[in-house]
Amino acid sequence: MRDLLPADAATFDALQSVTQSRALRYGYPRIETPTVEDRMVFVKSVGEASDIVGYEMYEVSQRGGESGLTLRPEGTAAVTRLFLQHGFHKQPLPVRFFYWEQMHRGQRPQNARLREFWQWGLECYGAKEPAADVEMMSFAAGLFRDVGLVDVELRINTLGDAACQQKVKEALAAYFRSRAADLTEESRWRLETNALRILDAKDPRDRAVVAAAPRLAGLLCEEDRAHFAAVTAGLDRLGVRYVVDETMVRGLDYYSRTVWEFHLTDPEFTKSGGIAVAAGGRYDGLVQTMGGPPTPGVGTAGGVDVLILAMTQQGVTMPKAPTPDVYIVSAQPDDAADRTQLADPLREAGFSVGIDYSSKPLDKQLESAVKHGARVAVIRGTPEAAGGNVVVRDLVAKTQRVTRLAAVVTEVGRHVPRRQPPRPFDPMQHEQGAAGEAPFLKES
Repeated sequence: MRDLLPADAATFDALQSVTQSRALRYGYPRIETPTVEDRMVFVKSVGEASDIVGYEMYEVSQRGGESGLTLRPEGTAAVTRLFLQHGFHKQPLPVRFFYWEQMHRGQRPQNARLREFWQWGLECYGAKEPAADVEMMSFAAGLFRDVGLVDVELRINTLGDAACQQKVKEALAAYFRSRAADLTEESRWRLETNALRILDAKDPRDRAVVAAAPRLAGLLCEEDRAHFAAVTAGLDRLGVRYVVDETMVRGLDYYSRTVWEFHLTDPEFTKSGGIAVAAGGRYDGLVQTMGGPPTPGVGTAGGVDVLILAMTQQGVTMPKAPTPDVYIVSAQPDDAADRTQLADPLREAGFSVGIDYSSKPLDKQLESAVKHGARVAVIRGTPEAAGGNVVVRDLVAKTQRVTRLAAVVTEVGRHVPRRQPPRPFDPMQHEQGAAGEAPFLKES
């Protein structure tokens, strides 16, 4: 786990803004689930044989006893619980959600993998059409374009629906049993729990056995092949490049039909066996498994920490730690309230303002303003700054001007740009008319 320092948090905030803005344009409103969930939410959904349930979940104890609670290790199961608990399955479908949340897994630390990490995610319930799968992959591909990440490759596969997937597992299990002596201990265990997962094994011994395994394309039902063909056709139509990887299965048991991963292609990441910066898939049986009505679903998620690491490796310029644009200083030692009163209208106008409350000499306060990254100092308490005046000094250009208090906002604006403050609530907002028309005003 790690701390987020100011520069890290600035990068996170910028990425969340870009991602959430894109999600809203796609019609996915933001939700958030609790960090702590009932353990069975994940046991019933991702499967007892998954790595998450097997050994990665952090159990939460209360006063040292058994609680049945766990820290959230992944997003889809928790969002599906929310979907059912709050009756969204009774609303018009499809229902869409976006989230940006912390996850926790006791996974082996390695390159780009943390035990506390952030994920963005989209979930869509009630859309069985292949176009919903395409939308998810198009969203992620577009997001990476938005943030300047190009060293990434989309890999896709299909696992078949629940009925066909059982036949696939039986055919694979029969093959892997015939080669059990050549498998690692971990894959022999998976052979008894979910033979499909062996296709995703990373050990060279297992990979040699997997290379000769029956191909999924030859085991799938006709409906599954048609669904996958429609997915690839949709990606082609949108110009989203991809490669088909028949050994990709994902690590969670709830997936069916289309699955995908966006893999980093920079050698810095491929040398450690491949790292996915985003992934997803269809989970048509998950809602029913968790006690709801039969409802198709599809989702995608991406690792924020991995994305930042990949962008840094590629040389994308990251936001810097925020610093004040303006610093309030004074030659009078006991005028803290006056300094604050001077800062407030500047802050309201959209400037980032810091205040030096110390009684240090003025030249030391100005040095401190420069060290804090300020571009302008507003000085009070000097002979020039008397009778309702202040001095506005440009710390970069090394110029200054005596300014009336009423004109401070205007004068500071000549040297630094305003940061437009968010205005989320507008009590005077009116309904908009048709495109190009004036707002529609209701009759009183």
